[in-house]
Amino acid sequence: MLHHTLLRLLEERGITLTSSYQVNLGGTEDFRNLVENPNTKKQSKANAIGSDRVALAPLGYLPHLGSRKVAHLNIEALGWAGTEVSLDVHLKVHDPSGAAGVNIDLIRLAAAALRAGRGGYLPEAAALLKSPPGTAV
Repeated sequence: MLHHTLLRLLEERGITLTSSYQVNLGGTEDFRNLVENPNTKKQSKANAIGSDRVALAPLGYLPHLGSRKVAHLNIEALGWAGTEVSLDVHLKVHDPSGAAGVNIDLIRLAAAALRAGRGGYLPEAAALLKSPPGTAV
């Protein structure tokens, strides 16, 4: 989410992206799955960033991190008159806590749809999903 938001902000300000990468490390089973099944999970991460111009480095499973996630982001761009812009971010989060709010929102959407007699895929949930139906997985 952070990488996606930063890329969008730079674009809105007229700054041209020249390169970007992200490296994710974590100790949860999700990260172990990222290492063992990289093709599907890598596409899911790319969908979350929302840009095919971002290189995703191999993702790492480090059991000692436990439920913590570490992300290294780098963005290189050009601003007005070719001025170089370089942004490096080092982010550490408790991974399950970050997902809790999204899960609660998805449950609220599902409950509202159930009360309204709706079923199946809810288009309004797309913004909360890394790879909503219809995206490459």
